[in-house]
Amino acid sequence: MLRRAKNGKRLWLVFGLVAAVGMFGGGIALAAAPIVGDSTNHYSSPNYTADQGEIVPFQVTGSQHNVTATTNGPDGKSLFRSATISGGTTPVSGTQYLSTGNYTFICTIHPTTMQATLHVTGNGTPQARPNATLTLVSKKISKVAKKGKLLVGVNMTAPVDGASLVASLGKATLGRANSLSLKAGQQTIAIGLGKAAKSKLAKKSKASVTLTADIPFGSPASGKGKLK
Repeated sequence: MLRRAKNGKRLWLVFGLVAAVGMFGGGIALAAAPIVGDSTNHYSSPNYTADQGEIVPFQVTGSQHNVTATTNGPDGKSLFRSATISGGTTPVSGTQYLSTGNYTFICTIHPTTMQATLHVTGNGTPQARPNATLTLVSKKISKVAKKGKLLVGVNMTAPVDGASLVASLGKATLGRANSLSLKAGQQTIAIGLGKAAKSKLAKKSKASVTLTADIPFGSPASGKGKLK
């Protein structure tokens, strides 16, 4: 009986770990305890603890809440943040990049009653923040103007979701690509051009294009290239 009980407990633990990895992605460590928002519009504790490299889960047991860091990261947005949910569990994205320290956060819906601190220990290793290098792949201005498509090379140090990419000619925007899911390494992104942009390029024999990208949780990226 004792042996079966131990085996059953061990099996339950394995199933729990598999479910957790499936929820937040393979190879990503989860914090031992989630941040919890309750029906009284409070976090369950004023203090939470995580190791470096962990994505902290956020659980809502009542009302509608989120987790939003009170300081900004290199992308100009909250250092870590979750989606706003009214029940269930969601990841607090950005905690995997934090180094040892104390980080305050609030619920933006209930900022006066929901304030807490995330303590990141010296255990583990922070994940590397995503950074991008941009290059202009398209070379012929006549081809770009005719097809209305500008090809941009993006080299990522780490995968990221929700990136945006803009191509400009002087102060005028030629085109943009939003909500991009970028993988680690080199990839080519096509930016569609509108009628005004195609017309502007068709009148030129050459053009200097400026590229900019917003990278969630990473520094903005920029690059330049010439069309002839």
